[in-house]
Amino acid sequence: MKLNRYIACMILLLCGTYAGAQSALQVVQRVADKVIRDTRFSFSRVPRPDVLGMQVVDFRSLALTPGQQAVAETVFITDKDGSFMLGISSGMPFSLYHDGALVYEQSDGIAFKPYEYAYNRFQFDTVIHVRLKAGSNKFSLNAKRTGVAPVLFFRWITEAGDIDNNVRATTQPAGWLMAGPVDNLVAYPPSGKNAWQLAPQFYLAGLDTDSNAAYRRDPYSDWHYSHGALVWSIQRLGEFLKDSSYTGYGNRYTDNVLNNLDYFRWQYDSLFAYRGSYHRIFRSSMLDDAGAPALPLFANGADQRNRALLDKLNAFIMNRQPRLADGIFCRPEPVAYTVWADDLFMSVPFLLGMQKLTNDDTYRNEAIRQVLGFARYIRDPQTGLYYHGWFQATGKPSGVFWGRANGWVAWAMAELLDNLSPKHPQYKAVLKLYTAHMQSLLRYQDTDGSWHQVLNKKESYKETSCTALFALAMARGVRKGWLPASFAVPAKKAWSYVASQINEQGVVKGICQGTEIGEDVSFYEKRKTIDNDPRGLGAVITAGLEIARLEK
Repeated sequence: MKLNRYIACMILLLCGTYAGAQSALQVVQRVADKVIRDTRFSFSRVPRPDVLGMQVVDFRSLALTPGQQAVAETVFITDKDGSFMLGISSGMPFSLYHDGALVYEQSDGIAFKPYEYAYNRFQFDTVIHVRLKAGSNKFSLNAKRTGVAPVLFFRWITEAGDIDNNVRATTQPAGWLMAGPVDNLVAYPPSGKNAWQLAPQFYLAGLDTDSNAAYRRDPYSDWHYSHGALVWSIQRLGEFLKDSSYTGYGNRYTDNVLNNLDYFRWQYDSLFAYRGSYHRIFRSSMLDDAGAPALPLFANGADQRNRALLDKLNAFIMNRQPRLADGIFCRPEPVAYTVWADDLFMSVPFLLGMQKLTNDDTYRNEAIRQVLGFARYIRDPQTGLYYHGWFQATGKPSGVFWGRANGWVAWAMAELLDNLSPKHPQYKAVLKLYTAHMQSLLRYQDTDGSWHQVLNKKESYKETSCTALFALAMARGVRKGWLPASFAVPAKKAWSYVASQINEQGVVKGICQGTEIGEDVSFYEKRKTIDNDPRGLGAVITAGLEIARLEK
């Protein structure tokens, strides 16, 4: 049977034409099968990577008792004279010296570690300005053990909170040299038993990636918004086909997360695995971490372990996720209070899942509020398209109609309409936004069925994930009666283009890499495409499934 399906799929590819619902199913099965083959639910021991420019002075290996003292030193290099910002968090009282001069002193331990509040940005106990000279700059510190963990964190940062690459740590030796316990904090270098040493190398359990996988940047088994959408789509494919090989894959994914959750929590908290496997669960500082990644959990949402994690993520989304004054979700990046089109999909399907799980309309009403609110901020009334973002700092949108951003909006609205009664007082308002968006998109579809990376710029490249997302939204709209039957034609043309980007192994071409909000069209035009990037695979699988449902 599988051989017959494979032959049929090859005929579709060779002919380059749309061959009916069964062919759409065959194509998406090929994609899903490749993902499943490339996924490993196993771990290997890997050295903890030094990432994000975070300098960790970890005195735990010295076994200091309360009251005992330790010292540490390192060298930083910069190419120019200037004043630089240094973020500091410490679990110990300490004094910090630059070339022998005191630059900062802290009388008590304050916090165990900094909090990552946005991508690669951390909240520190304090930030100081230090004037460095071009070349080498020696830093030393002395510290006293108290009841808090004997660890200190330093990071050179920009005004925006990103890593300042103008200041670099020396690589020989790597990290801070330390010694202790010591009796005399000014005796450098300590002698005898207090000889300088490096903190021991920590090893993490890291998720494996198959060496033959089409996509190897992140394991498909990791916790990520794109992985959540992908596994969720494979689960839906399995439900439609009544095929346990697909639903079972979803169960393996969620079981692997839940079975190892406590260990990875310890690894993140105690070994400072800021970029270790599953780190995003514990970071949970944005919708990317808490909403879309959790979608596969709803398949068995009533399970006690699933429910416990869902409740924790839900508490963040409902109570701590940044919002504008009117309650609309936003981010602290690239500047504070920025609305991202992506966040409509990162939040709405999760909220709808919570509504089904709890039978509490609070969550569906929240989803409606977000859909209507996002339209106020990022929908362009002239084109009917959605900007990638909106900045409260300027009161203006980002100015570019990125394809996948519009795709996330389209998928989110299709999910909401699918879970909203026509009798709901705001159903017509949501439907009006959705149909207007679909109508607007028709004007920008290319003759081969594709849409472009920047929707209104045909000189930008044709992009697979947004094309799949629009096929998904239009096919579902026709099937559900939200759109006229005539929309089946552009939906099928779009799917035909997507299918042409899938090779015989099930690898999807032409998916734009992860993309922050850019300042201009050229930024988006220069974004690379990556084969089988999971940021588009969920869309491709669900689009093919919607085409199959439309033709059933």
